[in-house]
Amino acid sequence: MKSLIRPSMLLIVLLAAQNIFAQSLYDLKTSWRDIENKKTDVSVAAGSYALIAMVYTGCAHACPMTISKIKKIEEEFSKAKFTELKIVLASFDVKNDRPEKLKKYQAERKLNPEQWKFLAAETDDDARKLAVTLGISYKDIGDGDFSHSNAITLLDRSGKVIASINSLNAETAPLLAALQESLKKDTKK
Repeated sequence: MKSLIRPSMLLIVLLAAQNIFAQSLYDLKTSWRDIENKKTDVSVAAGSYALIAMVYTGCAHACPMTISKIKKIEEEFSKAKFTELKIVLASFDVKNDRPEKLKKYQAERKLNPEQWKFLAAETDDDARKLAVTLGISYKDIGDGDFSHSNAITLLDRSGKVIASINSLNAETAPLLAALQESLKKDTKK
């Protein structure tokens, strides 16, 4: 009898199980480079609330829209008097999105490097682990293009996922509500 589970499916199942038991996204063991080519990991925003998404710089439509959506969320948080937000954008284009390219892209988009953290994965496995953990799917379709889903995830100060939206058309109110609820819990501690 043939097995219905392929090795790639097993990897996804194992990574999903790892996510269930993880206390924090920051527990995920992956290696990245920042825009200064310094080795780091996804915990670059530890200690702050953070929005995290996966993008690639060669994307002509969805990824720029993701950045615009994050800017809109940032404005909504600011109107609610919350301005201590970090934004982490991790690329799944391991071959093309190297630190120097991400740095140039960040400068072109005029995104403050103190707040916006761009990350280049060390390996395809590192990018895939983060994507699976965040519920993002992507596929290299050739010629520098990717087919991909669009999720924006809100993390608390310790890297725990507190809310996520899975579409660029999704309402952002759940993110603000989750932030406000988490802030209430922080003040009770």
